[in-house]
Amino acid sequence: MNRTRIYAIAADAEKCKGCRKCELACIAAHNNLTLKEAVKERKNFEPRVHVIKTDTLKVPVQCRQCANAPCARVCPLEALQQRENGEIVLRPEYCAGCGLCVMVCPYGAVSLTRIRRSDEEQTGPGGAKPRRIAARCDLCRDWRAREGKEITACMEACPAGVFAFVPLEEYHRALRAGPQPRPAAQAERA
Repeated sequence: MNRTRIYAIAADAEKCKGCRKCELACIAAHNNLTLKEAVKERKNFEPRVHVIKTDTLKVPVQCRQCANAPCARVCPLEALQQRENGEIVLRPEYCAGCGLCVMVCPYGAVSLTRIRRSDEEQTGPGGAKPRRIAARCDLCRDWRAREGKEITACMEACPAGVFAFVPLEEYHRALRAGPQPRPAAQAERA
């Protein structure tokens, strides 16, 4: 992946099997857990990718890197910011966990998750008290840097190859164009 370009993750719903391995990998990567630990701790953490399942559809939903991101615009503490290059970043130290970003996300791709407070912030007996902050796909930046990975945790975990990096400007063009008609052979199978 070219590090000078900004990317989004595109998901191919046609390939998704609904196994939710991407969700577990996301929880593990963002909370320094093994996959086995992520299974046990799943109820305590929110993944940054969510698999939506219906009778006819299985699709992973994650941040769409909106061109004029409502989550960044509504954040009262500027914890979510959209940089000039279009990249959306979360500064967790500023997040109050108010949930406004969750309410305005048109894709349902932002949620609140628990994090442990740092040692400096601990108060009282029992150690650090968890707090809630916004959680949205950050392309596993910290995890990839820490683990020396070129792809995200969800990409690595997905057995069906659902996810792909797409340059942000190309991704925005595709979103503006809307859904493309499927070839006749695919439409007949659906």
